[in-house]
Amino acid sequence: MAHRFFEGTAHAAVYAKFRPQTPATLTDRVISFLTEKYKESLAAAADVGCGSGQSTQVLGPHFASVTGLDISEAQISEATKQNTRTNISFKVSGAEKLPFPNSSLQLVTAGQACHWFDLPKFYQEVDRVLVPGGVLALYGYLFPQPIHGDLTEKLGDIIEDMYKKELNGYIHQGSREVYLENYGAEKYQLIYDEFQEDRDDTHFVDKIASVSDLTGYITSWSGFQNFLAKNGDTAAKKILDNFQNRFMSTLNVTTAPEDTQICLRFKYFLLMGRKPFD
Repeated sequence: MAHRFFEGTAHAAVYAKFRPQTPATLTDRVISFLTEKYKESLAAAADVGCGSGQSTQVLGPHFASVTGLDISEAQISEATKQNTRTNISFKVSGAEKLPFPNSSLQLVTAGQACHWFDLPKFYQEVDRVLVPGGVLALYGYLFPQPIHGDLTEKLGDIIEDMYKKELNGYIHQGSREVYLENYGAEKYQLIYDEFQEDRDDTHFVDKIASVSDLTGYITSWSGFQNFLAKNGDTAAKKILDNFQNRFMSTLNVTTAPEDTQICLRFKYFLLMGRKPFD
């Protein structure tokens, strides 16, 4: 059974606001890998575990039809609200039973999501819906790395401490597979060796954000949402305030958190496999 940690309406809105946009270079690499051997027109793709739709939108220019799927009605509502392309649609669906006919898709993607799936069932469904020569692309991103001169490492440690220490005991195994096992890439390697044909760790996206935005991003973590649900607003606000105060103190600036701009670098890892041709 798939895990369901991102279903609240407020959480979906936070997810949409603070999660990074999939880098165009990563999408281009996926399309390049697909078309290296698949020479027909690109008719249809699905983005599974799409959340609020950031990972779905980037597929729009490449396919006649793209469908974003998520188990959360709130996430699909948010994705639909944000959607500006007529060839993209969103549906509520789990990853273990995909709403497509056999051999109907050229591409299935899952961005920062497949660690929540029942993977054997997901793989079976992907094999069913992909055309021969179609591609499954799975990717994720690591903790945002503040790029700030000689403070880069110290600021990064503050984010990691929030995840590992303040939220210790509230992080589910799916998140640990991405973030806590050598920052996830090696763990993904172990999970997906059974189908992997291509691996690419070169992609990243830089996002200019305020310290307040970074704090908002932390509220989108499932671990924080679990902490909030179990401990209440006051305790949740306290750990956020402590994080933000520590971050600002390390920066040693006099501006307010909402007026203090930093560069956050999200590094991605990508694994792809192709369904054999008949």
